[in-house]
Amino acid sequence: MGRRRYGRPRYGRLFLLFLLFILLIVLFNFQIKPVVESVTENASKIKSVNLINDVVLDELDQNSVDYGSLVTVSRNSEGDILSITANMVSMNRFKSKVIRHIQKELGDGSGITVGVSIGTLMGGDIFHGRGPKIPLRLTLSGNVTADFKSTFQSAGINQTRHQIYLNVHASVYSFLPGFHTTTDVNTNVLIAETVIVGSVPEFFASVKQP
Repeated sequence: MGRRRYGRPRYGRLFLLFLLFILLIVLFNFQIKPVVESVTENASKIKSVNLINDVVLDELDQNSVDYGSLVTVSRNSEGDILSITANMVSMNRFKSKVIRHIQKELGDGSGITVGVSIGTLMGGDIFHGRGPKIPLRLTLSGNVTADFKSTFQSAGINQTRHQIYLNVHASVYSFLPGFHTTTDVNTNVLIAETVIVGSVPEFFASVKQP
C-alpha cells in the first residue's frame, strides 16, 4: 500500500489564502485607499467651510460688530476724507474670538459620517455611486489662523464701497481608522461694509490689510 500525502492539499490552500491576502492588500492600497482619502478630503472641506461661516456669523451677532466699530473715517470741515483708521483693538478682539470658537468646534470630537458606495470604492465609471453605502465616521481637528482684508470699489459718482472681510485659513486633519488626510481650507467672510461719500485718498484705497 502506498503512503497517503496529507500535507500537500493543506499547503496548497494556505498558499491560495496567502495569494488572496496579497491581492486584497494591493487592491486596498491602489484602489480603495485613494477613493476613501478623496471622499474624506471633500467631506472635511465642506464641513469646515460651513462651520467657519456659521461661527463668524454667530460671533458677529453676539458682539454686535458693524463698520463703525471696526473703522473710523475722519473728515475735515469741508467734508473731505482725511483718514480711514482701523480700530485694531476691536479687530484683534473679534479675530481672537472667532479663532477660539472655530478651534473649539473642530476639537469637540463630534465628527461627521459620510457614506461611500461599494461601487465607488471598486473604482471605474460603470459602478460609480452604485451599491449599498459603507458609513465612514470622520473626526476633525485642525489649526486656524485669520486676518482681515479690505477692498475699495467704486459705487457711483464720488462714492466708494468699502468692504471688510475676515479671511480664515484652517489646516484640517481628518482621521479615520487607517487613514489620515490634511486639507487646507480658505474662506472669506464679509464682516462689514459701507458706502463712503467723497474721494478716498489713493494711499488708503490701496490698503488691503488693516
